[in-house]
Amino acid sequence: MEGVLLSHKHYTADDKKIVRFVEALTDFCKKHKIEVYLISGFHENVALKKLEESYLKSFFNKENFLRVDEKYISSKSAPDQKLHRDGLAKDPEYNDTYFKQVAIQNLLQKKKLFPKDALLLSEDLWVDGYYTTRFSKVDFAIFEENISERGKPADPLSGLAYFSTEVESVKRLLEKFPSVSFVSLEKFVFESMKKALIGDEKAFAQKIRDDVSKKKL
Repeated sequence: MEGVLLSHKHYTADDKKIVRFVEALTDFCKKHKIEVYLISGFHENVALKKLEESYLKSFFNKENFLRVDEKYISSKSAPDQKLHRDGLAKDPEYNDTYFKQVAIQNLLQKKKLFPKDALLLSEDLWVDGYYTTRFSKVDFAIFEENISERGKPADPLSGLAYFSTEVESVKRLLEKFPSVSFVSLEKFVFESMKKALIGDEKAFAQKIRDDVSKKKL
């Protein structure tokens, strides 16, 4: 939902284009007996409100709307539960991006489907791309009008599948998903993790220097 069909953070959806896109896509899927689900990482209190206040309520019912609920939060380990609830306490629009992977896996199990039977349309190279290759393992395509990396604008990576608000781009993916390569994605994730670790090491070293300076004083 957020980041593709609805505005989110730095992304502002072109409402007219998006409505035409959703209408054409849901019509196509209905004719070809393809089930379409809407997924949100918001807690259901926020997610349902956003659904009801948007054009999306005309296309998706609550049964086809996968969103974070108390059952999901309670299924987490105690530390992760605390992190989630602390996040919600600070910001009601706290977004659990990993929820998509759990929701997809649960849905496949419920429907007795294989990963190859599903396609995820989303926008984030890390939480929708890399996480998908590790967990749900379904085919995925990145929204070329809002390519993100953990919520921040990012550049496209070679080898991946992309889609736009032109419904033909999704039709092609559904009819025959292309061959993809995760080499660039894996390199991108590795470099991001390396930078984060180096940043942590520098911050730790600076803290040690600061502590030593304070003791000298």
